[in-house]
Amino acid sequence: MYQRKYLHLTVLFTILCRVCNATAEIADANSDQYQLMQRSSILFGLTVISRPDMVSHNCYAQLQELQKAMLRQQPWAMKMYDASGTKAPGFIMGNGLWLGSRDTCNAVRQPVNLKTSKHIPHKMNPKIITDTAPFPTDFRVVYLWHNSTWQMDPIFPYYEPRINVGLCLPSACTLPEIGQMMAIYVEDDLFVSNDIYNMRLRVESVKDLTLRTGFFARPSSAIFFSAWFVTIVLTFVALARRMKRSSEAVEVAASDAKSQQEAHAKLAGNGYVDCFDVQNNWALLFPKDADADAATGGNAAFPAVNGLRFYGAMGVILFHLLCITYLGSGNKSQHYKFTGNLGNFDIFVDLFFTMSGFLQTYHFFRNTKTIETIRRSNLVQNSKMVFLYLVHRLIRLGPLYLLVICLADAGSLLVDDLSVFHFSHRLYEKCEMYWWRNAFFIQNLFNHEDMCMFWSWSSACDMQFYIFSIILLFVYVKNPKTAKILTAIIAAANLAYTAYTGITMNYEYSFETTSALFTEMYINPLSRVLAYIIGGIAGWYFVQNEQKQLYAGFFQHQSLQEFLGYLAIVCFFTCNFAKISTGHSVLFYVSYLIVQRFVFASSVCCLIFANAAGSVKWFFSVLENPVFKKFNQITYAMFLLNPLPVVLVMGMSNESLYSSIFTMLVEYIGYCAVLYFFCTIFTLFFEVPYKNISKMMMRRTKAKTS
Repeated sequence: MYQRKYLHLTVLFTILCRVCNATAEIADANSDQYQLMQRSSILFGLTVISRPDMVSHNCYAQLQELQKAMLRQQPWAMKMYDASGTKAPGFIMGNGLWLGSRDTCNAVRQPVNLKTSKHIPHKMNPKIITDTAPFPTDFRVVYLWHNSTWQMDPIFPYYEPRINVGLCLPSACTLPEIGQMMAIYVEDDLFVSNDIYNMRLRVESVKDLTLRTGFFARPSSAIFFSAWFVTIVLTFVALARRMKRSSEAVEVAASDAKSQQEAHAKLAGNGYVDCFDVQNNWALLFPKDADADAATGGNAAFPAVNGLRFYGAMGVILFHLLCITYLGSGNKSQHYKFTGNLGNFDIFVDLFFTMSGFLQTYHFFRNTKTIETIRRSNLVQNSKMVFLYLVHRLIRLGPLYLLVICLADAGSLLVDDLSVFHFSHRLYEKCEMYWWRNAFFIQNLFNHEDMCMFWSWSSACDMQFYIFSIILLFVYVKNPKTAKILTAIIAAANLAYTAYTGITMNYEYSFETTSALFTEMYINPLSRVLAYIIGGIAGWYFVQNEQKQLYAGFFQHQSLQEFLGYLAIVCFFTCNFAKISTGHSVLFYVSYLIVQRFVFASSVCCLIFANAAGSVKWFFSVLENPVFKKFNQITYAMFLLNPLPVVLVMGMSNESLYSSIFTMLVEYIGYCAVLYFFCTIFTLFFEVPYKNISKMMMRRTKAKTS
């Protein structure tokens, strides 16, 4: 009996010794496999440098269990190893996205549940589908700053190079613990790429990809959802009023014309709530051909303006698409080259400022009744009129503008919390501090790095130019000579500012220089006002020529009209896409920029003249397509909303993007289609109703004064 017990103890002791020896062999720190993994795998390196006094007991124990399981090649541990990022190819050309696989990390937490057939042979280990970790896991992202000279770093708007490392780690390890372990790991030079590329890494932050608490209590979120709720309620109330008027109109209507007119008046409605009638607003947004000219703002004399707006909007959307997706691009060198070679974005936005200035003065001088009223009024009365002009513009444009600010603030917080990418420009932080700049349309007067809704600088410029032009037009009616002198002074100030800033800041004709001088040369209103002035002068001249037939014989010459039309087309597209060689002096580049801006704005005005004269019909037949009239109604919403879906789709991606002309084209078409849909909805509910309110207020004001 004793011999049998002795035999059992001997066998058990032998088994324990072998297990201990095997474990020692697996965990041998001097083994080749161990050394290779701790130098090549960031995840394995963290398990090596972790200590009980550094992290919590659970975190340390689970990391050690993970290390042993990886060395034994257990399926769940291999999935964690595979899900964690390592150095990706293309570091020298700008790729710092070592994101790993978020989906694979999810497969560690719960089975994949692939529906595979048992009767079809597979070479895979079936446990990689079903095996899960013995402890909870989460996907975390560590953002590392580096100081390596072995990576290209061209200046790009709102981008700072960072290394993004995705790691599948035990949930027991907190973000501060991960950051502490990662800091020790990069300082101890365990990571082989740190030696090869002399990265000198530093931990900047760690993210767990979960939405922070209090998101829905955020003021921007509350305002956004409240605005939609109130608007939907008003829409239903307006619908109920329409249905009631419709039933009353049926009772009132009779065969005589007078009763039919009364019935039609009842259907129209005359209250502010009726401005939210979605049926009427849809008819205003997409009018029939008979009403299209009125809907486009009275631009029947030059319908090609709608096509020019479409061309400009498509260019702006493409530019924003390229800028935003650069963050997630895995081949940044090609992406940067494509963006820089696409076109001349230094002057592209001048297209809108030129057309705005032209249409502003054109409509003003054609309104002879308003001009006579201004002439008869004193300073106080004219000041009230200017104030009313501004109020009505804010009523028309303000609600949608403020709603998009709230959407951008809440949306950027959502994307930043859930995205694997590093956003150096946290828009929600800027909106928290500087929302009031956007509310007063002065955000372009400050550094672009501090801007809430950085793409809204053109809206600020347009509002500032509108105020400036209204005041100047009122002054012109009372004293033309003074207005002309003021216009000349502002134009001279623009030229002096552009020349001085360009020379002192070493301006060059390149996309990188535009990015570096974004605040001074790109968004500054004094740098952009020349296009608005040229457009305004052209609009004034157009009306004067119509009323007084200035140089009538000169402009009625058909061949000359054709020549000027073709010349304007050549200048327009040349300024957009022409390239210039490097190696010139700063003075040359600054002079070239000034001349180019003048020629481009003048070519836009000449295109409008040629369209009104009926020349170059083949070209303008494209721009006059009725499709552009419908698009024109949602242009404002498209300018405000266009970056948001790009940020959302790119930010929610879990891996880097490959930039090529074909893929960018497909994405571009898709984004434009999505934008058209959402901009139509936002315009229908938050722009058209307030345009109706503005018109109703103006009618009632005129009725009281008359």
